[in-house]
Parts: sequence; structure tokens; C-alpha cells
Amino acid sequence: MAPSSSVLLLCAGAGALIVPQGPAALRFAAQPQLARVARVAPQIRSAAAAAKPTTAPRELTQDAVGLDQWVQDLDYPAFRKEVKELGDELANGQGEADIKHLKKMILWSNMCGAVGLLTMWMSNPFGRLCSVLGLSTWTCTRWTMIGHHICHGGYNRQDDPNQGGTGRFTSTGFALGSVWRRARDWFDWMLPEAWNVEHNNLHHYRLGESGDPDLVERNLELMRDIKIPMWLKYVGVGGLAAMWKWYYYAPNTYKQLKIAQMRKEGITVTDEEAHAPFTLPVALLDPEEAKKFNTGPLDFLKSVMGPYLALRFFALPLPLALINPAFYWAAVLNLALSDMLSNIHSFIIIATNHCGDDMYKFVNSCVPRSGTFYMRAITSSSNFRTSNGVGKPVHGFTADLNDFMHGWLNYQIEHHAWPQLSMLSYQKSAPRMRAICEKYNVPYVQQNVFRRLKKTADIMVGATSMRPFPEKWEYEPDRFQWADQRN
Repeated sequence: MAPSSSVLLLCAGAGALIVPQGPAALRFAAQPQLARVARVAPQIRSAAAAAKPTTAPRELTQDAVGLDQWVQDLDYPAFRKEVKELGDELANGQGEADIKHLKKMILWSNMCGAVGLLTMWMSNPFGRLCSVLGLSTWTCTRWTMIGHHICHGGYNRQDDPNQGGTGRFTSTGFALGSVWRRARDWFDWMLPEAWNVEHNNLHHYRLGESGDPDLVERNLELMRDIKIPMWLKYVGVGGLAAMWKWYYYAPNTYKQLKIAQMRKEGITVTDEEAHAPFTLPVALLDPEEAKKFNTGPLDFLKSVMGPYLALRFFALPLPLALINPAFYWAAVLNLALSDMLSNIHSFIIIATNHCGDDMYKFVNSCVPRSGTFYMRAITSSSNFRTSNGVGKPVHGFTADLNDFMHGWLNYQIEHHAWPQLSMLSYQKSAPRMRAICEKYNVPYVQQNVFRRLKKTADIMVGATSMRPFPEKWEYEPDRFQWADQRN
């Protein structure tokens, strides 16, 4: 474990936030993994089959009044039926149009990359701006739109090699297995295999619980509680946004992959160890702590950060050095600035999805694809601005452009209800999901992304808190325990 006396200095603007490292540190902590890292979908299906929601009479909850009155009145089985039927209809309706739309979005992303690459040698203000914006948008959308939805299996059936597809745009073929595939498909600080475990497993199926590795209120507990001026905390949030992928997300997702592998082999990992911070200083400077998870500084650099750091920031612009060394160093600087901007862009559209004083947090886990699961997907997620809606086209250039700039993360409600759909399906689903929520009085939150950013920052600094969903409000037939929760 890193010494508790060590510190992280987050410098931004006029101030700095000093955050201790160690057991009491800023908790970008990952939570226990599922018992097996192997394919999640079969696990989820078998779990749901073993514990399907029942139609037994429901004992009325207590104290669910005012803004929470909907909890008292919700008909979970009927609500589940309508949401599931809509998801099934959308999934069954996907086809060639979804692949064409995916390739269109890949083209848009690659065009941004081309602008950035062709201008990255420039050091004048306009050229630098074009390069930084192009490279940043390319990196961000390659993750949040393309890698994200493909790794969830959004195009598995449409690109199935057994059905005449290429297999590239499937959850088993995209960016996995080699540095070449990673560089070709989705090249970022995180290892795709590790992100699939942390995000696709834990975050999606334990949303808003203590087992959710992305529960901001818990992860930022130290920042919330530390006795420093509030304005300095907000400065710290800004500093964190500019570096969060390489400082927190890359090492922490890799730790989750290693824990999952260890548990698959029958090795016990305690909750304290699983929850301990594993940020970049720990991964690189504390080999004893890393050894607990069958990794170390060299393994981490070789497997996770090293390829991206070497190829993206030094090898990519290397041909420019043959023309003029000044061009090379201008490109290195532009790549570094674009990475900072990409961190900020992705922070704004990712960290804000499930955070705010109007987002619920939960106590126990629930059966996947149950009424409770769908309810949590909606009430612990927020959508951003979309260009579709009642009386408007569900998709088209305007909608695509809006959604592209949001990284297609402006449909988080629909995405968490049905993680394995295409981007095009989410555009089609949003108005219909909202109508179902209105019918059952389930809160459906959709706001401007910058308003959500303010709500997220307020949670991070301790100005506000998440909305509690007490255990006594839970729908008993939908409760569920994962393997690591049964110890």
C-alpha cells in the first residue's frame, strides 16, 4: 500500500488541491469483480433466469412521499414488461442500416483525426487549434462512440462472421488480443480488455450501488470531507478532469481485470484490497501493492500505458523529425495538448452521466433485466440534449451532429436499460422510453450537459449529495447477490 504521507498535487489556475495517497486517499477505488472474467452475457442470462421478477403482491413501502412518491406506486412487473418489449423490438429491428450508420460515424471520427494529423506539425495559433481540436475529438469519439458501443455488442448480430459479416465490429473482435488490433481499432490509455471488465460488467450491472466502480460520491469521499475552501475543491475538480484517464482510469481498470482473473483462479481478494486506491503513482511506484494483484510497474507499462505512450506521442510524429526537428516537437506538444483536451471532453460527457442530487443511489444488487434493473437504469442516469423527440425526426444529420459531439453519451438512460443496442437504435428509442416513464411516473432526467457538469462538481466537492433509495423501498422479488457478495 502506498504510504499515507505521500501526496498528489493537482495544480490548476490559482490554486492546488493536496490529496493524500494511501488507505485514506482519494478513492477512485474499484469494487469487487464478478466471480469470473469470462463472458458476461451468459452469466447475466443465467442469473436472470434463476431469479426472475415475480408477480407476487407487493408490500407497500414507507416514507416514499413527495418527489419519491412514484416508488410507492410503481408496478414493477408491468413496467418491466413494457421496457423489455421495447428493447427486444429495437434489437430485432437492427440490420444493415445500423452498420452503415456506424461506418458513417467512424468516417466522421476519422475525418477529425485526419485534420489533426495533417496539421500537427504546425505551431502557429490557428494550425495548433485545428490540430488539437481534431486529435482530441478523434480520440474521444473513438472511445465513447465507437469502442463503447461495439464492445457492448451493439453490432454483434449485424457483423457476425458466421452470417457473412467481417467480425471486426463485434465485442470479441474489436481492439482485443494484440497491440495491432488495439492501435487499429481503439487506441487510448486504457487496455480494452480491462475496460470491458470494469465498465461492461461492474458499472452496468451494479449501477448506483457500492459495487459500482464509478460511483462518484463514494470515490470522491476525501475531497468531499476535507476541510479546505470550497473554491479550492472546484479547482481540484478541474485539475482532475484534465488527467483522469491516465492517472485513474488506466491503472484502476487494469487492477479490476487482474482481480477478476485471480478470482477465476480461486484466489481470495478481500474487499479492503479490492477497494484500495490504485492510481498511477501506486501502479508505478509501489511494486509491493501491485504484486498483490499479479502485476507490477513493468507489466503495467508493457501491457497498458507503454504502447499508447510510445506509439501515440513519439512514434506517430517521428517522420516529421526527418523534415524538421521543430515540426516534430510541435507535433509532440500538439498531441499532449489534445490529450489534455480529450480528457476534459470525456470527463464532461462521462463523469456527469450518473451524478447529481437528483440521481438515486442504492443498497443491494438486483436481478439483471428485472423491473428494478430497468428502474435503476433510468433513475440513476441522466440524458443530455438530443435532437429527436415528439414530433421530430428520430435521426438525421442534425441529430447525428449533436450526438457526435456528446460522444453518443446523451442516451445514457436507454443505454443502461439495453446496453447491447446500436447508436442508431438509441436515437429511435429515446422518445418511446420517455413515454413509458411518463406513463409509470418514473423520473426521466434530461438536461444540458453543462448543467449536469455543475451538478457533478457539486457532488464531488460535497456541496450536495446523491438521492438515497433506502433498502426498505426495494422491490424484494428483484433482489440478487453476485458471487463475490455471498462471502
